[in-house]
Amino acid sequence: MHESCPRTVDISAYLDHEQSAVERARLQSHLATCPQCGAMLAGLRGLRDELRELPEETLGFDLSEVIRGRLAATARPRPAPSPRRRWFEFVPMGLGAGAALSLGLFIGTGLTAGSAGVVAPRVAALAVFDPVAPGSLCAGAEACFARPAANPGGAR
Repeated sequence: MHESCPRTVDISAYLDHEQSAVERARLQSHLATCPQCGAMLAGLRGLRDELRELPEETLGFDLSEVIRGRLAATARPRPAPSPRRRWFEFVPMGLGAGAALSLGLFIGTGLTAGSAGVVAPRVAALAVFDPVAPGSLCAGAEACFARPAANPGGAR
């Protein structure tokens, strides 16, 4: 078949009289000149005739009832909903959480017990948060030295 030949669907629609009169006339003129499309039309025509010759089979019973019965026989029951938990089932989890909290407080107080009551960290330790990095050049005198009211120790 060439690129200008119609598709198989179009030839099948021509065979089944599903096209408009204009399309049918155009396709008929093409089929008269193209041997490949004519052979395809003859093949489709033969297939249609063979399908019409097939015997019509009847079951004699309703197959849907047989299938419905088989499905009902193999249907699985729905799982029962999980029972509601009672309050005493949460006791082990609560005891574990309480023990973890107590241990954390015990260790935390043990680590801070040797600090002799120092609650606030030293001011010098907070120097890393200054806008001027340690060892860098100061933009002005006020940036290198803290104000006397803020830092009683004087220069940093």
